[in-house]
Amino acid sequence: MDFQFPYTSFDLTQEVNKLPNQYGLINALGIAPIEPKGSRYVRIDIKDGVIYVLAAKTPGAPGEVGPDETESGVILQIPHFPHLERIVVGDVDGLLQVINGAIEPRSLDRELLRKLTAIRNHHSITLEYIRLGMLRGLIKDGAGATLYDLFDVFDIAKKSVDFKLGTAGTDVRAKCEEVVDHVMTNLRGETMTGVETVVSSSWFNKLITHVNVEKFWLQAQNSSEHRDLRRLHSAGNWGRVFEFGDIVFREYKGGLPVKGANGAITTVANVEAGKGHAYPSGTQSMMRTFEAPVYHIDLANQPPEQDTIYISPKELDHGEGYELKSQSNRLAVCKQPECLVELTTSD
Repeated sequence: MDFQFPYTSFDLTQEVNKLPNQYGLINALGIAPIEPKGSRYVRIDIKDGVIYVLAAKTPGAPGEVGPDETESGVILQIPHFPHLERIVVGDVDGLLQVINGAIEPRSLDRELLRKLTAIRNHHSITLEYIRLGMLRGLIKDGAGATLYDLFDVFDIAKKSVDFKLGTAGTDVRAKCEEVVDHVMTNLRGETMTGVETVVSSSWFNKLITHVNVEKFWLQAQNSSEHRDLRRLHSAGNWGRVFEFGDIVFREYKGGLPVKGANGAITTVANVEAGKGHAYPSGTQSMMRTFEAPVYHIDLANQPPEQDTIYISPKELDHGEGYELKSQSNRLAVCKQPECLVELTTSD
């Protein structure tokens, strides 16, 4: 059977980018929107301007000269994530498929759609993984290698709050206030609409069953909210949502498949058991997913379209099939990691 591959790189890229990214709670929340860049490097400027209350003076008197603004910055390289898929003769030749109840020969078009869906899912999972790393402040790749420790990059000490949810006497509201106060103190010119978290199931369970949390809701008029927790249906997660102490707690169930150096695939929890991560929501530009140009000679130094997965096909030797090489080039960054708070419970 003679297969003619009628699709160009443009066709394949256009088609895979039409497939929606339906994977991942962080993606669904939209807290780190994609920002295309014209370079494989991004510079994040740090300005320490001081805003202060002015002194009253007689009308016409000269004003005080403001201090100079100090400026520094860090330069980060946006990582490159390639992936290969193949369509070989054996995937379509002599095979049957059932379409709408009718038996038909397996088609190249349907096999290609299956491969494009797999490609989209691989890159979508990778994007969710690096965005979760952004909230942890520790961004790793699928092989477990550390790409960036944001606290080291920005020379910031990580803030961690032990809620001690296994201790009946813990003032949980005071712990929540410690988190909120830390985030607000470190906004430094940014704005926010609130504080939100993603937490593990074990941490979430300890929170909602803590005696002081239950007591608060039993005494409140809206105590039914504690009994009927909302479930977030975004991205197929079905995690529970609970607001307490001016913080929105979101349970992030499940994990992501990661392929180790030995080829074995293991599941890494979205949020480590017994932990959570707090961050400011509704900021102006604190969190971004930077997207670099496609690594292809025809597209060098050209800013990509938003959320680009680029695919180039190659015919295999001796007419055995086609290879599809896909790539995405993204890095999720919190520009002010001092506003990130790790939540733990030591008991």
